[in-house]
Amino acid sequence: MDTPSIHQPRQRRFTDSDDPGPNEDPEQLRLFHRWRAARSPSSVVHLDSAGAARPSRATIAAEAAYLERESALGAYAAEVEAGSGLHATRARLVSLMGPGLDADDLSFHHSASAAFASLLMAWRLPAGARIGVVPSEYGSNMLVLAARALRTAVSLVDLPVDETGVIDVETLDRAGVACADAPGRIGLADLDLVVFPQVPSQRGIVQPAAAIGARCAAEGVPLVLDVAQSLGQVEVRQTAASAYIGTSRKWLCGPRGAGFLAVRKGSVDLLDIAVPSLHSARFDRNDRPVPLPGLARLGIGEAATVSRIGLGQAVTELTDSGPSLVFARIARLAGQGRRLLDGAGGWRVREDPDSPCGIITMQPPPGTDPVAVRDRLYREDRVLTSAIPVERSRDLTGPVLRASAHVYTDPAEFERLAMGLERIAYDR
Repeated sequence: MDTPSIHQPRQRRFTDSDDPGPNEDPEQLRLFHRWRAARSPSSVVHLDSAGAARPSRATIAAEAAYLERESALGAYAAEVEAGSGLHATRARLVSLMGPGLDADDLSFHHSASAAFASLLMAWRLPAGARIGVVPSEYGSNMLVLAARALRTAVSLVDLPVDETGVIDVETLDRAGVACADAPGRIGLADLDLVVFPQVPSQRGIVQPAAAIGARCAAEGVPLVLDVAQSLGQVEVRQTAASAYIGTSRKWLCGPRGAGFLAVRKGSVDLLDIAVPSLHSARFDRNDRPVPLPGLARLGIGEAATVSRIGLGQAVTELTDSGPSLVFARIARLAGQGRRLLDGAGGWRVREDPDSPCGIITMQPPPGTDPVAVRDRLYREDRVLTSAIPVERSRDLTGPVLRASAHVYTDPAEFERLAMGLERIAYDR
């Protein structure tokens, strides 16, 4: 589409939230009002759910109540007292990931990045093994993969993707993948592990994780699926991965400091000890460290339990609201936002308008610094977005601006962002 002139005032495209208009879904509108009312009023237009979504007042209250128990009992006894609630949280989390998992298959961690590093460093791979990856892998995770490759002479092999970064399943089936250490191309069965994020942090696309998961399962190739940017906003339950990595603070609307990993029982024995400690290992009769049984081998011991309590409340709100309704609302908001924002101030949206994902990324006009624009939007317009540096992912050719709305977002708030982008462009 043509870029509109920044000298022309934009016409209002959204009605007020109290007037749904002819195309608004009444059930989604009720969900919006309920989630909006559950959060404290804010003077900031919050469009950074992909960074840290807004928790509800009930989530904050649950954390405060738990801290009162820590004050009364001490941290260790309070954690023991909260044991049944933490078990219920693990059960709710794995219910969002699909059948075949139970609460004992999930372990809390400090963050998704820490959980990813722990899992990948523990995964038993022989020298010469091949790991299938994607160019859109999160930069921190890519560093872990590169370090693992150097440690045990493992090759990292890019899966075929289309021009938007989505895995090309047809090409994978027909032609396999190119591999530097093998003549010609190799098939999925020639990989020892496949790792990718279902939704990358720097582009609003959704990988065909269910299709890849089915193919990996058929070939006996383990799949590690990073759901840090997908759990809570898109469907995960049909992916059938061997292991999952996730976080509290993004689309689940929980606090910082609570990551988690889930591993299917059939894959746990593929893991060694990531970081030896009394929480993950023991000495055998020959004084050699050996892993504890099951997922305990990835245990970390020390933790901010209050973050897990908050996550439990947030996940309960999601499951009580109906995940499919939440997903539909987020996708609808993102579609509205992309159509409004494309061309605002010369910025171009990088996704298809109907991508079923809440992340919107925008390419800047020539000579525009997304970091400086992000800072001005927050300082002058009270609009919170995120600037994504080129180091975030191998598939980025330059920095971008990211906006990400949640159920509690009023669609009209995208107009605040669009007007801010146009004002900043005009000021240049």
